[in-house]
Parts: sequence; structure tokens; C-alpha cells
Amino acid sequence: MTHTNTLTPNAPRRQQGLRTTDTAVPPVALRQMATGETEETARDELPEAEHLIPTPAPEQARGEARIFHALITAYGRHRPTLTGGPFGIRSLTPRTDELVVRIAPAQMDRWIDALAHRPGGTGVAGLRWAGLREGIALTLPGMRLLLADISETDWRAALGRRSADQSSLMPHWIPQFRGEPEYAAAQDAELASLADHLCATLRRIRLLDALTRISGHVHLFTTRHHGSLHLIEACEATPTALPLWTSRSVPLALWPAGPIPAPGPADPRAAVLDLLTEIEPARAPSGTADHPAARALCHIAGLTTDPVLVQAAEHALEVATRVLADPAHASVYAAGGWAGSCRSYPEGTVHGSGACLPPGAEAVTGLPEEAVQRLGQHFSSRPSDTSRADLASAGREELVHLLDWALAVATRPANRPDWTRDRTDGTLQHTQPLPDRDGVLTLTATTTGVYRVSLDALGLSDLADEDDSVEWEREAAPSQSAAVLLAEHAAIEAAVCLPFQREHRKQRLLLPAAVPAEPTIRSVIAGADYVLGFFTFASVLGRLHERVGSTQGAADGHWRTDTPPDGPATLTALISDWCALPSPHHGEAASTATVDSPTYLRHLASHRAAFDPFVTRYLAAADSLPGARTFEERHVAGFAALRTTDLSALARTEVRPTGERLLRLVRSIPQDPAQLTAWYEHHLDQA
Repeated sequence: MTHTNTLTPNAPRRQQGLRTTDTAVPPVALRQMATGETEETARDELPEAEHLIPTPAPEQARGEARIFHALITAYGRHRPTLTGGPFGIRSLTPRTDELVVRIAPAQMDRWIDALAHRPGGTGVAGLRWAGLREGIALTLPGMRLLLADISETDWRAALGRRSADQSSLMPHWIPQFRGEPEYAAAQDAELASLADHLCATLRRIRLLDALTRISGHVHLFTTRHHGSLHLIEACEATPTALPLWTSRSVPLALWPAGPIPAPGPADPRAAVLDLLTEIEPARAPSGTADHPAARALCHIAGLTTDPVLVQAAEHALEVATRVLADPAHASVYAAGGWAGSCRSYPEGTVHGSGACLPPGAEAVTGLPEEAVQRLGQHFSSRPSDTSRADLASAGREELVHLLDWALAVATRPANRPDWTRDRTDGTLQHTQPLPDRDGVLTLTATTTGVYRVSLDALGLSDLADEDDSVEWEREAAPSQSAAVLLAEHAAIEAAVCLPFQREHRKQRLLLPAAVPAEPTIRSVIAGADYVLGFFTFASVLGRLHERVGSTQGAADGHWRTDTPPDGPATLTALISDWCALPSPHHGEAASTATVDSPTYLRHLASHRAAFDPFVTRYLAAADSLPGARTFEERHVAGFAALRTTDLSALARTEVRPTGERLLRLVRSIPQDPAQLTAWYEHHLDQA
């Protein structure tokens, strides 16, 4: 079974102390991080803004959401290095009553295609434009988006290049067409529950920059789950429902403010009692117990009901009540609720090593030092030998831990799964069919707090050895009630994870991507989640020389099938196996093709992987030798291919930057394979 997260001990999420990034970065730099503005522009805008990123008026937010949703649909997964920025946006300046956007000039046609409305289809119904001195104003009722520094002449020329059905972006003086108000109302209704989230993401679009440094792609899309619309971010090929500001653990100053969702602020005390009564009725406090809500929170968070802990839980509930009623923290309700931030991730958070502190963390830890130390004594095996500072740190972690769970319970979505209890062991389970293919989404939560979210009965041949199942998440929560919260949130992502999942043995996508008829090395790299670059390749060559005897040529098949399971038989297959690149199955056309052939390029493109141009040239030459050959023979062939190639011309087939340091490494590759390790180590010393 493929899986993303594995079982970890039941322990508090916070292990590195409270962060103080809100005060560590100047406001201008924080704003630039989100908007991409110049320092001068950001500094000029700040005195006029109540928040670092201004909160738009409701109609402005709805209009921006419709525009952003159209861009998400049109751009899909893309490399911002090829579009001048995410969705072609170089920078933007958010204001309360407008959004100023600076796009790469080459993206003007693409924006027109994205925004032009097709009846019953994509685009933004009712959108109008006007030429201004500052640029092109795009307007909807109550909304204005300014495309800065675009002349009316250039805009009209771009409109003229579009076909008739794509030129439905009309000047501001054109009245509404028949049916246009109905289409606009339908788009508003479709996005109503997500409009504030979409708008807030657009206004912080350059927060995506840090996520594109690995795969190089921006990938956002929307999905419905239990009737609610969610924005999914999958820039690093792992879908997450978390908002950018929490998945990246950015300071609270960059979080969006907004209206508290109807029917008003959640009551954390009522919420924890309701959850515990629903999921673990035997654990619910009696009606005569003191501090029933605090006792319920302690159980949900995996703590005892010692008086000191109950008192801490009461304090956490008080802080949670204030947070949940504060419009500045309205985003805790978004994206499936705060439970998403309580889930455990391999590196602490989805996109970083620092766990995201909840709003109110500073307030909840603001108790007198003596009280915090007294709380910390409950989590030290030898409190008498523990310093006061360490006791205080442990106490603060537990206060944040309690606040996390209070917020998670209170923001549990109203639309949620129906759970069925096993009468034998008390395990809770929920199953539902996948919406667009064969398979079942399965959620389980045991009485010990272990939860599992998986896709089952998928009918995929590559999962024949993995129980025909994809395990999205399996973790230990503090209680069964907490496990239910985390499983429900993880299910949002699990329902859309299949296009991103790979089988373990050959790293092949379970659902191969659509491929152009004639892919090129450049197009394959542009679409790849992972590209094996020459630096990594060079680090492997010396070790292969020491371990590999003879290998066969590509024409003889990349994988041996004489004894199950099959094994790598060519240099390409060995490199792919070592570096976790997808390999073809025996019998597929690519299984006997060299890596530079259209057939093999189609294979790589369908599994969103690539070799860089220099690795491609080396491996194609090395594996073109027929029959069984030694590593030395194949290396000499690869060496000769690189030495006789115009490397500068080859570099132009790469979409990513190719520096002189890389070209020096390629030029200096030794002919003698015995020198490969020393060659690479020398290069590292020179770096």
C-alpha cells in the first residue's frame, strides 16, 4: 500500500518552543514576501493599510475570487519560471477597493483566454474592461482589478489576436448580454463558500514562490467534499487542503481577516462536550462534574484530569473563545477547520520544519511563570532535576497543545461523514465511493486513537502487490475523538490524491498523465515533478562503477524478467532504480528504447519525470551499445557523447537555469571510470 504519512508516537506537536517570527521580520519585508512588490511600493502602501494585506470589501472579494478561479482553471499546473510568475503574476498591490496586478507582458493573451466567458463554460461572466492611464481596469459590479502598465493599444491588439468566441471581454460601455446576469450569479453561488479563501490566496500569491523551488510547479485546483468546496494546493506533488499561510507557517500578520462564518462564533465549550458525547460517550463528563468542558478537552487532547491540567484547559478554552470571535482570525474556520494544522507531518508541517502556531498562542502562554512551570512538572519524568526554563517550556507547549485541540473541535465542519461503530472493538469506520472512478474512500478511528485514511478496491494493475490500496495517512491521535477530527480532514486530500500517487517498486504514477504526441526533452522537463540533474547523476556514477559488473543494452530490455520479481538490466534502469525515477514495464514500447527516443520520452512524460539533457545524452549513448558490456565500456561511450556535443546548445534544451558551474562539471568528466569518485569530490571541494 502506498502511503504518505506513517504511524508516529502520540506526543505533543510542539517540540521546538514558541517562534517569534511576527517580530523577527520587518513589516515591509513580510508584505513583499506575499505580494512580490518592490520595497518602495510596499513601504508606500503600508501607511494607508489597516493590515499588512488589506481586507477587501465583500463584492471586491467575490469578484477577485471569480477571476482567480478562472485563472486556476485555465493555467492548471504550470512552471512560474516559464510564465513570469505564478499565473503570470510578477507582483500585485492589494487595496481595500481594488487589486493592482502586474503580469508578464507575454501572459496577456493567456489572461484573455482565461477570463473571456463562454456561456455555460469557463471565464468570468459579466467582466468588462476600460483603458486607463495606469493600465487596463477589469471590472465587475463592486470590483476592480487593474492590470498595471498595459496600454490600451497593446490590450486591443491582444484581443484582436483571439478568435471570436474568445473575445467576449467587452469594453465597459457594452451593456450586459442576455443570460449574462444568470451566468454571473451561478458563478458567485458556486464559489460563495470559498470566495474569501480564494481572494486571500490571490492577494498573497507570491507565498507560492518557496513551494516551487523543488518541483518548479504551481498547482492549485478546487474540489468538492461532502458538499463543501475546497482549494487544494499541490505545488510539491502532494495535495494539501491547508491555506498557504498555515501550510507555510507564516507570521499571523500575513493571515487574512474576514467575516466570522454563519451562524456566528463557535462555542468551544459546547463543541468539546458535543464531540466527546458523540464519539466517546462513556468518556463524557457527568452533568455534576466541575469544569465539564475542560475535562472533555483534556481527554480529547490525551491528558489526565489532574486539577492543574483542568485549570490549564479552562484557560485554553477562554482563549479559544476569544480567537473564534475575532474577525482577524476568521481563517481558522477555513479549509476544513483547524484540525488540519493539528495533523502530524514528516517535517512538522506540510512545507516546513516549524509547526504552525495557532492564533492566541501568545495569549494562552501568558500565564505567570510559576503557573507555567507547575504545569510543566506534569510532563517531566524527573521534575526535581529539570531546570525552571525547561519546565516553563514544557508548560507552554501543553498550553498551545490544548488551544490547538480546542480550535480544532470548534471548527469541525458541519458537513461531515457518518461514522459506523464496530460493536466488537469500538472502532469507527466510514466508507464512501470515489466520485469519478472505481474505488472506495475508507476512514477508520480506533479506540486507542489510531486513524487511517485509505483508497481501496481501485482496480489498478500496479497495485496488485499492494492490496489494491493506497494508504494516504495513518497516525496516532491523542484520543478516538481527536482521531475522528484528523481523519475527516485528511479525507479531503485523500479523495483527490490518486493522480499524485506512485507505486513503490518502479515509482510509476498510478494514473499516468496525458502526453503530447511528440514530446521533446524540453517539454518533458517542463512537465516533470522530478528531474534527475547532472549533479546528482555525477554523485552516483562512481558508486555504480564500484558495484556494477556488466549490463545489457536498451534494445535487450531495461529490466530482466527471467526471475521474479524483475530487476534492472541496463545502466538507465539501474540509475532509475537508484534515484527513484519511473521505469517501463516489460512489454511496453519504452522497455527497449534509449532515453532520448520519442518512445522513452513519452514514458517519462506520462509519469512526470525527466533526465536533464546532459544525463540524457550520456545514458542514450551508453545504453546504445548492444549486448552485455562492462560499466567501463558504457561509461566510455557516454563520455565520448558528452565530449563531442555542443554543451551550450544542449543546455538550451533545458527549461531550468544552467550555470557555468554545471557546464564545468560536465566538461571535466573523466574518461577513466576509476577517477569518477575523485572527480566528483574535487568538484564539491571547488564549490
